[in-house]
Amino acid sequence: MNPITYLVDNFMMPFLNFSYNNISPNYGIAIILLTLIVKLLFYPLTHKQFKAMHVMQKLQPKIKEIQAKHKKEPDKLQQEMMKIWKENKVNPLSGCLPLLIQLPFLFALFYTMNSEAFNVMISHEGVNPGLFSFWLANLGQPDGTWLLPLVIAITTFLSQKISMTQGTVAAHQSTMLFIMPVVIFVICLKLPAGVLLYWAVSQMISTVQQMYILKTHK
Repeated sequence: MNPITYLVDNFMMPFLNFSYNNISPNYGIAIILLTLIVKLLFYPLTHKQFKAMHVMQKLQPKIKEIQAKHKKEPDKLQQEMMKIWKENKVNPLSGCLPLLIQLPFLFALFYTMNSEAFNVMISHEGVNPGLFSFWLANLGQPDGTWLLPLVIAITTFLSQKISMTQGTVAAHQSTMLFIMPVVIFVICLKLPAGVLLYWAVSQMISTVQQMYILKTHK
């Protein structure tokens, strides 16, 4: 069975139903709780990921210096790169592996919020389909206030900005700093509010984690 389908059928949907029936009759709250649980579950991996990213960014000037010095000596370049990684106790893949491990779970969350099964579930008679009556009244519909798309775009900008301040910023990186949040904002305008609620809460938590890890690592 597809791991994403397995997670959706055996964890995501059952938890949303359990939360609605036993904690609070509100699928918006259920989505927030589910997001918090996932972020807590993967916090050790997230911590390792951000820490490795910051270390690698700090080493970028030295790495570029070594690459320029030994650009015609691939074997020597490899030796020097291994040496600098060993001296700083960092694995160049350690920033990627935690993210790869989390991807099936993150895709499953996104798929759940955007699935037909979720839309059917919140459309049952007598079921509260939203978060509040005045905002996100139906989690299967886009956020007409644009608040969640704005939150997601702003936190994306902040996360990129924090990362870029730790290393040398190339021209294309500086351009992407502004382009990416705008692209994400436009994409979010059409997504169901359930997806946006998960994404916004997850982004806010990740940004706070990133700021905290950076501060403690300094």
